[in-house]
Amino acid sequence: MAGVVRGMEGAMRAMDLEKISAVMDKFETQFEDLDVATGYYENATSSATAVAAPQDDVDRLIHLVADEAGVELQAEMKTPEKGIMTKSVTEEEREEGLGERLRALRN
Repeated sequence: MAGVVRGMEGAMRAMDLEKISAVMDKFETQFEDLDVATGYYENATSSATAVAAPQDDVDRLIHLVADEAGVELQAEMKTPEKGIMTKSVTEEEREEGLGERLRALRN
């Protein structure tokens, strides 16, 4: 990316439209490659972290923290009733949520 920026500076000084166009095309290609790599990384890490911790370990940790805080979990967390449908998040909604979080982090 730094090379593209330097190339852009040189092209702008010379005001050579062909050179500017070539540098911009190269920048766009590198940006798209970076976008694909970022998407792949986000997908891989979200999949890996979602299944990394065994449920028993998570439950034990929740109970440990609850005991330290003096909270009774049964009073706080009710088990879901059978037959009640929970809202499932579509892939598109999840992607939009991730996009919003990314925009918020960039700002």
